[in-house]
Amino acid sequence: MKREFAGTCPKEPQEPASNEDRSAFSEDGARFALCDGASESYNSRLWAKVLAEKFAANPAFGPEWLAEALRDYIVGHDFEAMTWSQHAGFDRGSFSTLLGVEFDSAHRTVDTLAIGDCVAILVDGERFVEAWPFADPERFKEHPTLLATKSEHNAFVSELGFWTNSVKTFHLDACESPRLVCMTDALAEWTLRGVRDGEPTLSRLLGLASEAELAELVLEERAAKRMRVDDSTLIVVSFPNPSSSDVLPVA
Repeated sequence: MKREFAGTCPKEPQEPASNEDRSAFSEDGARFALCDGASESYNSRLWAKVLAEKFAANPAFGPEWLAEALRDYIVGHDFEAMTWSQHAGFDRGSFSTLLGVEFDSAHRTVDTLAIGDCVAILVDGERFVEAWPFADPERFKEHPTLLATKSEHNAFVSELGFWTNSVKTFHLDACESPRLVCMTDALAEWTLRGVRDGEPTLSRLLGLASEAELAELVLEERAAKRMRVDDSTLIVVSFPNPSSSDVLPVA
C-alpha cells in the first residue's frame, strides 16, 4: 500500500492548530486511520489523535480496545492544571469518528471500519467503484455515530449487527488500478454530490499534487457555497500489483 496523498485544510485557515481531524499510519504499511473530532465536544483533537494512533498500532477494535484508548486519553490530561470549565467539559465527554483501513496483500482485500461519516471511496483509475459507509450525499444530513470518552455512549459497539453495519471489505482483484480515497465529512459530502450529479469532483481530488492545492480547492468551493466550512482532510492510497512492495512510506 502506497500513500499517494495526505493533506488537510483546517476550518480556520489562519488557525491550523484548531484542526480537529487526525490521521495515523502504521510503520509496516498495512493500515492507517482517519478521525474527525466533534467540534462541539471538549478536547476532541486529543481523542481523535488517540483513536487514530491506536488503530494504526493495533486494528483489533472492540470494547477492550476502546477501554484502552480511553485510558490513553485520560493520561493525556493534567487535571490539577485544568480550570473548572475544562473539568466540566471533560466530564461531558469528547467525541470522534473513526475510519480504519487495513490492506491484506495476500488476499488483495482492504478491510474498512467506519464509525461516523468519514468516507472511503474505492476507485479504479478515476472511475468510482463504491463507497463506505455510504455513497448517498443526503446521508450527511443525519447525525453521525461517534465514539465517546464516556463509555455509556459506546454501547452500540457491543450490539448485534455492529460489525455488519460498520465493516466493509473491498476486493481489489477486479480493479486494474485501484486506489482508496478517504476523507472527512465536508469533503466527502462535496465529492459524493459530484459523483451523483456527474461532476468531476473525484477527478479533481485525484489530480491534487500538494496540500497547498487541496487548500486552494477547499477555499474555492467554500467561497462558492458548494462545500461546508469544516476541517477537510484527504488521504489517497494505491495498491501495488502482487509482485510489488507493500510498504507504505511514512512522510
